[in-house]
Amino acid sequence: MRQTALSLLFLLLALGVASTVQPDGNPTVNEAASDHSPVASSLPIPSHLDSRRVQDKSIDYRASEIRAAILIAGFAIFAWGNFFFSPLPPRLARLRLILLMAAATAAFASYYQFFQFSHARGFATTDNFHYYVGSKYFDELGYFDLYQCSLVALAERGLQLTDAEFDQARDLRSMELRPYNSIKKNGQNCPEHFGAARWRAFGDDVAYFVQHRPEHLRRATWLDHGYHPSPSWTLVGGWVAAMAPATNPKIAHRLARIDRVLVVMAFGLVAWAFGWETTCLVVLIWGTGCLWRYTWVGDAFLRHLWWISAVGGVAALRRGLPFIGGAALTFSALLRLFPGALGLGYVLRAIQRSVSLRELNARYIRFAGGTAVALGSIGIVSIVALAASAYPDFAIKIIEFSSMSITNQMGLQVLTQWIFPENHWAAMGVRVPVLCIFLALFWRALRNTEDWEAAALGACLIPILTAPTNYYYSFFIPVALLANRRPRIGLVLLGAATAWNLNGLAFYQDYDEYRWASAIAIATSFLVLVEVIRDEVRSRFAQENPAVSSTALRSQEPMSG
Repeated sequence: MRQTALSLLFLLLALGVASTVQPDGNPTVNEAASDHSPVASSLPIPSHLDSRRVQDKSIDYRASEIRAAILIAGFAIFAWGNFFFSPLPPRLARLRLILLMAAATAAFASYYQFFQFSHARGFATTDNFHYYVGSKYFDELGYFDLYQCSLVALAERGLQLTDAEFDQARDLRSMELRPYNSIKKNGQNCPEHFGAARWRAFGDDVAYFVQHRPEHLRRATWLDHGYHPSPSWTLVGGWVAAMAPATNPKIAHRLARIDRVLVVMAFGLVAWAFGWETTCLVVLIWGTGCLWRYTWVGDAFLRHLWWISAVGGVAALRRGLPFIGGAALTFSALLRLFPGALGLGYVLRAIQRSVSLRELNARYIRFAGGTAVALGSIGIVSIVALAASAYPDFAIKIIEFSSMSITNQMGLQVLTQWIFPENHWAAMGVRVPVLCIFLALFWRALRNTEDWEAAALGACLIPILTAPTNYYYSFFIPVALLANRRPRIGLVLLGAATAWNLNGLAFYQDYDEYRWASAIAIATSFLVLVEVIRDEVRSRFAQENPAVSSTALRSQEPMSG
């Protein structure tokens, strides 16, 4: 069985890189599709785009249907042996794990649409344009000059966008839409900020993305919200981008595949810390994730770096490595801010236990040491290496971005504003009590958690306290790790993933999907807390009534399968 389990990771790795031998095409992207093209005829436009638009759209929809079916099958397999006919005889237990592995493998392949892509693959997407160019030239561009300098560089190379007087781009300082010419006029001094050599390199990179991008994405680029990763991510991303010129097709191809390696590495960390059954559950939920599916963040430039750090941090805590766990969770928070909720869960549990025992355990000191190292090595270095305005400008950018009405944001705030669109105080009247109830339940649930569980449970705070966009909701994967000892939480997460997929099918390419998805996320967070509290009640009842059968928590030992 160990050999079978090891083969799962090798199979996932093989599937994850299988398409790297295929040339990158540029079919349309569902989420950004547009029938308007402001691009000059001088730019090469793939002739197959329009003819494949409907076909590609159906590929994504069919893949969502298959994902829902895989989840339903996975739900039944996971429940079999955990809740039905438990415990299973050894032969049936092995069969169950093999079936769970098969479902996980199918789920992983379904994430990549079984390699029948309806996505602009490779490094030519708008996402990679922002992250690669924005980080590589951050010293000159900062958070506000990406669009205006890019339009100037394109104009100098004769890649003038059509209808420049009327078509619009976003002013990244005011976040308002203005005509291209107006934005370009603001960037007339850009060459002076770069210097001759850097300006030529910048022009080469911008031209590469424009010339290799599907037609409709060229217009979508300038309507987006610009570059807004944290300075810490900028430090890491800029360092990688500086070493890897995207204008080299082979290098660009590899840059687009880094995240596939990061994802498989995260699964390896889960297997190391939690065993194969939990790994299969994690792969099953991640692979069928409707909200973070491939058409949103597939092959994006280092977009999963925060995710592997968060998953790896919980895995390290599970293995009794609080220093590494603290460093990894802090690194994740430095990259994306909201993963700090995992560290918050751990810290609250540490406070709770330290107050109860009236002593500070050495593992909490080691966790703080790891946090300090991450802050020092990444946080302080980013302050020194980047411009002095990096953090103040980042704060301005995030505040402005948060104040905007983003159609694919999700969370309690989004849900209450949707229910009461014209009444801010009514929305607050619902949001505040729900928040207070949740925090009270969260504090109560922490009493019955191990330290690593408190960190995983912290992810449930994210949709309550913040409103990330939909593709960041893979933060629920650390919550799924709780199923290692609490199988009911596995069913809750499988149910949530199924509900998200069915909701995505019902509201396909309709932004109401994210309102209902917010409700599912909030309900899931509450259900997870209730399950943890119920475990405590059942455990106490079993201790007080040893003659009465009770569903006990699983052993702390990793599941080997």
